[in-house]
Amino acid sequence: MAEGCFHIRGHYIALKIRSLLVSLTTEPSEYDEIAPKVEHWIEYVLREQFTTVDELVEGVSQVAWDGGATYANVARFFKEFADALHRSEQARSFVYKLCEHVLRWFAIASAGSLPTNPVYFSASVASYGGNGFIGAASFVGHLIKWGLLSDELVRRHLVKPLIAHHYTNPSDHGRFVRATAIYRLFVAAGDTLLQGLLEPEDVLACFKTLGIKISLENVARPDAAILKVQCSAPSRCITS
Repeated sequence: MAEGCFHIRGHYIALKIRSLLVSLTTEPSEYDEIAPKVEHWIEYVLREQFTTVDELVEGVSQVAWDGGATYANVARFFKEFADALHRSEQARSFVYKLCEHVLRWFAIASAGSLPTNPVYFSASVASYGGNGFIGAASFVGHLIKWGLLSDELVRRHLVKPLIAHHYTNPSDHGRFVRATAIYRLFVAAGDTLLQGLLEPEDVLACFKTLGIKISLENVARPDAAILKVQCSAPSRCITS
């Protein structure tokens, strides 16, 4: 009975952590006030063994699909949290496992048709339909920018699933959702993805989805980092 109560407490604290992380996306100016509270709850719930690292990852990672306006402060928090010298090993492990978990589930969500209507996503990986997928793309991009995902993980799980989808219906709205997700991903990651992290052919495939014309030689050049991701139809892209 006591063990079951502990499990419930862990679940509610995971919800508390998620709500605070969402606050970092909606109230970025309050970062210095909110971040210590998130830090406290993560360390507390793990130290007191109200939950395990894996269970906390499962409960908190849903924040990636909550559709925040920007995940820059969330990724910043995880980077600063993991890098703190006084951080416990299990808390640091939580951060890196959460980042990998989000990336792997983002890859699986890429298999979907990604309509924006959440009604069709009641049993889907990407909560809130395509809007959740677009938000997760931004989240993953910021994690990459802050160095929270290894190059090997990014190469295995990021672009291939995004560009491997086949549309049988030319008017499939998922094309727009996928293009917007790619756009948000590149904008959030900055130049990181263009500095040899991705295969030139994969970058070309992403740019083709966005309607950007560029040669393979330009993508492969050492100064490819100077390239700026620009959508051919800005009015159709979500740029936050």
